[in-house]
Amino acid sequence: MAKNDQKKHVSRMDFIMKPISSVETDGSLYVKFVLELDPKRYDTIEINGKRTYVDKSTRIAIIEEELLKKLPSMNGVPILYDRPKQSDYLSYLKERKAELAEFWDKKLVLDDFTNPVEHILNKLKDKDTQVVIIYVDLEGSSRLSSEVDDDIYIKIIKIFLMQMAKVIDNYKGFVLKPVGDCVIGIFPAEDNFPNTCDNAIQAAMIMRSVVEDVINPVFIEKGLPKIGFHIGLDIGSVRADRFGAPEIAAIDDLIGYPMNLVAKIQSKAGHNDVLLGRRLFELLHNSWQAFCEKADLGDDWMMRDPIDKDEIYKIYRFHGKLACDHYDEK
Repeated sequence: MAKNDQKKHVSRMDFIMKPISSVETDGSLYVKFVLELDPKRYDTIEINGKRTYVDKSTRIAIIEEELLKKLPSMNGVPILYDRPKQSDYLSYLKERKAELAEFWDKKLVLDDFTNPVEHILNKLKDKDTQVVIIYVDLEGSSRLSSEVDDDIYIKIIKIFLMQMAKVIDNYKGFVLKPVGDCVIGIFPAEDNFPNTCDNAIQAAMIMRSVVEDVINPVFIEKGLPKIGFHIGLDIGSVRADRFGAPEIAAIDDLIGYPMNLVAKIQSKAGHNDVLLGRRLFELLHNSWQAFCEKADLGDDWMMRDPIDKDEIYKIYRFHGKLACDHYDEK
């Protein structure tokens, strides 16, 4: 990972492994690989006679000579993908549907629950930290409340919030808080931008599948209306602090322009829509960027770019969806 100013530009370094030789000994095949920066992501040019790699998304230049000097200090830094807790998509969806069926007629007990994000917020206090932020909102909550009785409505809200929270956790994020029928999650990105960004967009993709292919089929079986969602994501610098009034109420929370920005991005999402900001898009692996297209939010979209303040912030629509028509077959 290459960083200029943490508050400003960040970039990722994607390598490919190229086999250069092999030898067979005692029935085992040994292959020697060399690491190269992925040509799908980087243009190779010369700057002042020095070989330089330019990120096609961020346009940040990485001088080969400087990269080679830094490699010894990268000992211990993972260059391979840091997988989620459950990386098998189809198995994960099976688990979610089985859980939903099992707990349908049971009361969800949340007493004596410690929120893991409290530990993270304590670590983030009094310093600016890069995180991926995700807002996941239940679509048409007011309409739902008028179509079903209160007990069923509460159950729908609880199921939605629980399932979205579990996806965030599986992709190594943390639930910051629920706000009504919305879940706000964070993926701390301080130490590993590439993995964190890729995990966050995969979480959004799985959320889409959980709603469309897990929750809604169960709701249809129960005679309930289908639900939808709106998702917004981006990466940015935030700060944790404690807010409230002495002797009345206090809460640890995150504050910063990116929090407001992601809330606005999510508010522009349509039915089962996933929108993300330009900064997150630029930091995704090119295989995920292929599922994105620039979104036209109209003339009323006036949010400013967090770095280039004079520019309107560019937003992208993510179309990725897991093909899981037969995920629950025996």
